[in-house]
Amino acid sequence: MPIEDKSFEEKVWLLLNEPAALAGHSHRRWNHLPRAETDALQLAALKQRFAELRDCIPTLKKLADGEGVNHVEVFDDIVPLLFEHTVYKSYPPSLLEKKNFTQINRWLGKLVTPAMAEAIAAADVSRCTGLDDWFATMDEAVPQLRICHTSGTSGTLSLLPNSTREWEKTASLRRMIVWNTDDADTPSPDLHTIYPYYRNGYLSHVRANEFLIKALLPDESHFHCAFPGTLSTDVLHLGARLRAAQAKGTLERVEVSPELLAKKKAFDQFQADMPGYLARFFGQMSAELRGQRVFIGATWNLLHNMAKAGLERGLEGVFHPQSYITTTGGAKGAVQPDGWREDVLRFTGAQTLNETYAMSEVVGGSHARCEHGHYHFAPTVIPYLLAPETSRPLARTGRVTGRAAFFDLGADNRWGGFITGDELTIEWDKPCACGRPSRYVAAPLQRYSEKNGGDDKITCAATESAHRDAMAFLNNFEG
Repeated sequence: MPIEDKSFEEKVWLLLNEPAALAGHSHRRWNHLPRAETDALQLAALKQRFAELRDCIPTLKKLADGEGVNHVEVFDDIVPLLFEHTVYKSYPPSLLEKKNFTQINRWLGKLVTPAMAEAIAAADVSRCTGLDDWFATMDEAVPQLRICHTSGTSGTLSLLPNSTREWEKTASLRRMIVWNTDDADTPSPDLHTIYPYYRNGYLSHVRANEFLIKALLPDESHFHCAFPGTLSTDVLHLGARLRAAQAKGTLERVEVSPELLAKKKAFDQFQADMPGYLARFFGQMSAELRGQRVFIGATWNLLHNMAKAGLERGLEGVFHPQSYITTTGGAKGAVQPDGWREDVLRFTGAQTLNETYAMSEVVGGSHARCEHGHYHFAPTVIPYLLAPETSRPLARTGRVTGRAAFFDLGADNRWGGFITGDELTIEWDKPCACGRPSRYVAAPLQRYSEKNGGDDKITCAATESAHRDAMAFLNNFEG
């Protein structure tokens, strides 16, 4: 059935469950969904998600009960229920230090639906020796869940309980965009993926590869990474803890187990062997993949490091001009050097660098940067601007600057509302000169921690007592 013939209710279902089908699997149509229709579909989808999840997710129910939020009529009604970023790292750090993954699972169960919580509780993680072991055990025991983590720059990892279906929906959207499809019958290209990092891992952008390989490539042999093996979350977490302790002057208090020291030693040896891996990586690109159409998706700093290393080897214009190169941020707080985009394009030979604004906590959509430098919001994500001092909602009209928050409509087993550390200026009314009808970010992004000398205290829009009660409930391991 043509999308035009579908009812409003059917379109809402597609937005929540098969978003690429809402645009008939047409990339161009996805970028030009009418603004008024998108608003109506998003509000109806938000109402449905709230009705489904309000009493199912324990931490959300505790917060909603405390705030007296029982129904949604307008977008701003859910603002008191937006989770602070600290929610996903609010577990006691001692649980990881003591390898008490049974309690970690109990904590996770309060952030997801009952069926998912039951599956998490049934997983036997009592013998897990560390984070790497825990992630692998959970993958096998709960295949409908793919937990990922953030970079842990604060010293504590955020643990994000994303469903497998969330990842699959996002990968389907990525296929529509990368293949630039016209409809569901667009033939698959003979595409290769170049990934300038580890083959496996549980860090969010590494985790996505499992689903992108299935969605984008003919088979796994078309995926080419720089480093074999798995990026150790245990080692990443140790590094984050050491940096945080050093900043606080408490480095001598950090205890490191013999097992973790052995992992660190293996990681150091791998670092020493990296030149050999890189030589093989670039050799394969120049010999086997020259002129091929490729997809490369990574954080901007990984892309730039790859480009610099390739250019130093005399490699330029390696791939087909229609290759799809995309970056989604990375290296928080780092200053992007002049000319990094030009370096990436000169090395790859691609005509365009596709930049997006995205974050680990909002899997359901990334926001594409147009030729006028504006990030356009994906239909699968509802943007909000909050007052920095109070987190009260700001007007959804005109050009407004505030703290960014989002509701991820793709989140089906967890609550999709999330407050970021980013300051955005959104243009709500004036259309962009690029022709896309969507709202967009109209000024450079900035992190509040950078503005405030490293400090960023988010004030929740929920009353202080309701938020405190919800957090206490989340971290109460007695019940």
